[in-house]
Amino acid sequence: MPVRPEDLIVPVLDAQHHLIDPDGAAEVGVHRAQLHRMERHGHLDRIGRGLYRLRDAPETWHQQTLAAIKLAKPPAQASHRAVARLLGVPTYEASRPEITIPSKRTFRREGVIVHQSRDIAYVPPVLIEGIPCTPPRRLAVDIGAVLGETAYTTVLRELRRDHGLSWKQLAAVLRLHSNRGRDGCGPLRRQLERYYGVEGIPDTTLEQTVLDLLIDAWLPLPVCQLVVPLPNGRYYRIDFAYPAVKLAIEIDGPHHELPEVAARDARRDRRLRQLGWTVDRFDEDEVIFYPEQVLMAIRRRLVELGVDVTRVPPPLPDLRDRPIDRRPVP
Repeated sequence: MPVRPEDLIVPVLDAQHHLIDPDGAAEVGVHRAQLHRMERHGHLDRIGRGLYRLRDAPETWHQQTLAAIKLAKPPAQASHRAVARLLGVPTYEASRPEITIPSKRTFRREGVIVHQSRDIAYVPPVLIEGIPCTPPRRLAVDIGAVLGETAYTTVLRELRRDHGLSWKQLAAVLRLHSNRGRDGCGPLRRQLERYYGVEGIPDTTLEQTVLDLLIDAWLPLPVCQLVVPLPNGRYYRIDFAYPAVKLAIEIDGPHHELPEVAARDARRDRRLRQLGWTVDRFDEDEVIFYPEQVLMAIRRRLVELGVDVTRVPPPLPDLRDRPIDRRPVP
């Protein structure tokens, strides 16, 4: 018994958020005329030129984003805040569909933010939840053009922590995409100038605040989230560490005031001291309302441990504009 076209396109619809176009239909042996027939019989709705959606399927943000990309045609891809949402950056759950298209092309669709780029073809897209997206390294440039400095710092921290981007890789991305006047390059350049040479990644916004305080005070830079192995095979993770003198600085959010958490912290501190570490803790109120006292306490502790508290910034990579190698990045 022959298989109905409606059944043949089910895998395509499932993989493409209940959308299908003639190219996707052809992959499973369904012709354009059969798509027209399914539209007439009420199985599909046409939502744009050559693009259909399953009639009974719910309309979702993912579907709207992929529809915009398909209607804009390759190499259009999701970008900016839309990719941040797909990557799970927590601030952007409610972002609108947002795509980037080549600069010599025009595209408009209600509810969709459209950007244009001269070099969108140079970094191939990645698929995230079935949607072609600018990769995290390109997002690191793009999203700086649409966010303030504080929000951009948070997103960049998430990209580095969850997607393995190093400062060295980000410097290479900046060199690749740096054109005079290019939106997004300026914020990334400022981030590199400020944080290049910092080891590790702060885990919370409160820890990021402390790191900024240390940088602005020109104190020696700690290692963020240093892993300290224990004899039993387990490990502790220290918020800020100076391994050479075994100084651990812990930054406690409000949940550390809970009795069970405070008891666990005390046991942890005792164990670290047995291993030769000096442990200092600062809570959220101290960091927010008395930052100068926090810095004075850290400076005093470093001096007690024999650390030279003068800091020379590490050499930056060459970030000057230069001729760009426009070959696609593998």
